[in-house]
Amino acid sequence: MPLVAQVCMILVTLALLVLAGVSIRLMLQTRELIDNAKRSLAELPALLEQIRQASARADELLLAFSRITASVEGSVSRFESLSSRTSALTAALFDEVERPVSHAVRAMRGFQAGASHLIQRWKSNAGSRSHTNEREEHDGEQR
Repeated sequence: MPLVAQVCMILVTLALLVLAGVSIRLMLQTRELIDNAKRSLAELPALLEQIRQASARADELLLAFSRITASVEGSVSRFESLSSRTSALTAALFDEVERPVSHAVRAMRGFQAGASHLIQRWKSNAGSRSHTNEREEHDGEQR
């Protein structure tokens, strides 16, 4: 056999050995991947059950929240109606009490100002009369 043919046979043999080694390594990695997949799939039902439980809890919370929301909405509407009635009552009270009281206070102030003016006038008239009377008495004594 020629030397070139022997070298080619050796190269082909080495290539087949490398290909076999790569194939074996690939098969081992594939087996490891399959084992990991089996373990993950074995854990999947437990994980799905946990997800179902979490979903059920979330549903319960949403149901409770919707009940609370409905209750709060009812309370808010009652508070709103109470607020509007209170506002109407306050407006009516203001119209029925404040205005007449305000008029009465103004009338009392007017009466007080008039009475004060009248008293001052009486005092000034009484003072001028007594001053006039004193003068007349003083003039009468001198005569």
